[in-house]
Amino acid sequence: MVTTTTTSTTLKEEKPIAITLPRDKLVQGDTLVVKVDNFKAGQKITGEFDQKKFDFIPTEDNEKLIGVIGIDVRKTPGDYPLKIFLNNEEIFNKKITVMKGDFYTTKFVLTPELEKQGYTQSNIVQNIQTNDGVLIYQVVNKYTPESYFNKSFIYPLDSIIKVGDFGVTRKEGNITLRHLGVDLDAPQGTPIYAINDGVVKFAQDLITYGKTIIIDHGFGIYSLYLHLSEFKVAVGDKVLRGEVIGLTGSTGYSLAPHLHLSIKINGASIDPLKFIEFVNQGF
Repeated sequence: MVTTTTTSTTLKEEKPIAITLPRDKLVQGDTLVVKVDNFKAGQKITGEFDQKKFDFIPTEDNEKLIGVIGIDVRKTPGDYPLKIFLNNEEIFNKKITVMKGDFYTTKFVLTPELEKQGYTQSNIVQNIQTNDGVLIYQVVNKYTPESYFNKSFIYPLDSIIKVGDFGVTRKEGNITLRHLGVDLDAPQGTPIYAINDGVVKFAQDLITYGKTIIIDHGFGIYSLYLHLSEFKVAVGDKVLRGEVIGLTGSTGYSLAPHLHLSIKINGASIDPLKFIEFVNQGF
């Protein structure tokens, strides 16, 4: 735990601003949460990590601010500067170390049913590069300068049974596919919950990812839900944490019914289960 205090521009008898980091060493795919306490109304708190700006989310009780930074699964290991600003003046500067993640390689599997539908390892990867991935990129790389949520996150299913790890590389010959989410086991037709308040920005049946929903939670944070059997929301809908947004399925490139959950923060692909755990610690 890294904690520092800094003199604010308020009266001397008032408590100084306190900035807390849970840690300053992370691995690829991690989430870094910066907590700010003792701020005052009217003070502008902003941050910068690796020369990219980020904003702070006010919590429900308005007693603290939370800054959420995603360490992309492909981020080059090394040291990166984290800076916090009060009314555009730097009040905090810390070196953050990013280390290589422990990700493994597994076989790029196809079932006979998928082969009958025309799927091959080659056209799955090609489709992601030219269609599905492009459509998703266009959504998750747009920045909404407000937060739709002020509470902790929940899991998208009642039962969390992981059957596919984040960051795994699926390989067949010289064809590879990086798994940028986590697969959660669920029978066909299981209700899927929005993990927090937000706005539905995408609901479409894709070739490889199947029926896909993307929710914008604000400040560059998006949650993605893949391989659904049914949509319960539409683009433009405002959803609340815990609202049923769809049902699990096995659409697109899927070996069996399940939910693929991904999280993007300002375009960075991060481990969604770690994201929920670490962000909730900030609340």
